[in-house]
Amino acid sequence: MTPTTPIIEFRDISKNFGGVQALRNVNFAVPQGEIHALVGENGAGKSTLIRICGGVYAPSSGGLRFDGRGVNIRNVHESRAAGISIVHQEIPICPHLTAAENIFLGHPLPRKNGLVDWNQVNGRARALFDQLQVDINPKAVASRLSIAQQQLVVIAQALSLNSKLLIMDEPTSALNKEETKHLFKILHQLRRQGLTILYVSHKLEEVFEIADRITALRDGEYIDTILKSEATPDNIVRLMVGREVDNVFPKVHHQPTNAPLLSAKNLTVPGLFEDVSFELFGGEVLGLVGLQGSGTSEVLRAIFGHYPHLLGELKIKGDAVKFRSSLEAIKHGIAYVPADRQIEGLYPHMSVRDNGGLLLLRLMAKGPGWISLKQLSQRMTAKIKQFNIRTASVNAPITSLSGGNQQKVVIARTLSTDPLIVLLDDPTRGIDVGAKSEVHQILNQLTARGCGVILVSSELPEVMAMSDRVIAMYRGQVRATLNHTEANHEVVMGLATGADVATMTGITA
Repeated sequence: MTPTTPIIEFRDISKNFGGVQALRNVNFAVPQGEIHALVGENGAGKSTLIRICGGVYAPSSGGLRFDGRGVNIRNVHESRAAGISIVHQEIPICPHLTAAENIFLGHPLPRKNGLVDWNQVNGRARALFDQLQVDINPKAVASRLSIAQQQLVVIAQALSLNSKLLIMDEPTSALNKEETKHLFKILHQLRRQGLTILYVSHKLEEVFEIADRITALRDGEYIDTILKSEATPDNIVRLMVGREVDNVFPKVHHQPTNAPLLSAKNLTVPGLFEDVSFELFGGEVLGLVGLQGSGTSEVLRAIFGHYPHLLGELKIKGDAVKFRSSLEAIKHGIAYVPADRQIEGLYPHMSVRDNGGLLLLRLMAKGPGWISLKQLSQRMTAKIKQFNIRTASVNAPITSLSGGNQQKVVIARTLSTDPLIVLLDDPTRGIDVGAKSEVHQILNQLTARGCGVILVSSELPEVMAMSDRVIAMYRGQVRATLNHTEANHEVVMGLATGADVATMTGITA
């Protein structure tokens, strides 16, 4: 591939936040008309660089060249006017507006007889969806669209702005395999139409499937740019983390306890799942596998007390329990890491210390509810070191951390109660390859001390590698329970997509 004129050039870009240097003299260019992947660990500076492109941050030093000229992007409007559109991991969409209204939000709208001509607005939206070859009703309310459809609405918005550069930040984090495949088809189509795409992802298998070139950042510095044809996953990981990552899935199998820690019999939440039964033993990881809407995440939430109307029977160490709230579940030794850290896992207005120490407050309270902030800070400092959380201090705003480090704070808080049973819903979502290995080591430590872990993940290789047994679910029901030797990718995906169990040798429902 011969070099072409850059659409964007980063020239000695540095960015400081107080005493923390997020970017240091970053220099690289993205050629026009290609899909260019940007990779790096959490805290490497990817999000900061994206926000500089979007006008959210101004660089402390250095500058940008876009489409052949120097630019000073001071806000989001100037970024869009220049020809840059960003699709963030947390999709920026107004849920109460229609698809068409979201696309043309901020546009001057066509009028007829002094009123907005909604027929013309919806027609323009339909034309954009036709260009993307997707069937989305322009009049559909955004909150009723799937995550994949909402993402396409944002891409249509970028097309409506005649953008020259589309930046996509972890675009497949909430998509299933088929939705991801369809998105890639659309991105290749957009590239053929002349759009340049900067694709930010932790999923190296996706990077190698879609990118033309790969640029790696590490600790706020530019490391290298490599043609995909000349790269391997191992050398990209080495560029990202500055060391070898010997095993992303360092599974250690332990002898499970004789008696189950948790027994579930005929668990049912009408409309979500029904007649789910299983046993969880100490020392094991039990994987729940299913496509979006299969009920896997809802089962975890039900165990953790999110659905007081849960039907069926739950037992912990043989004793029947019924939780009316999450607090009751926590008191019985159950911990839960939610899939959506932004909505369920974090309080954005609070500090790292206050987010990470929430579950410790009841244990540390003295007298009439007094808490020693010094002791709380000391405990969180220890957690920061234990979980390798990159933060300026325990008092830093949680929003100042990268997504992966925010996730580590959620995990640290979850495990601060020394739970017996740990429920993990997509715990490595948005976490880089090095941090994933660290989380998986934590799973090994939990099972080594006799904890039982239930793992749900959007990444099938993770569940397959880290689980001792796997339960496949389809449309709210258990299809089969497989031991580690029975479970393979083909069988599990077949069960999760509704294939006939009888056609799978040796597998019984």
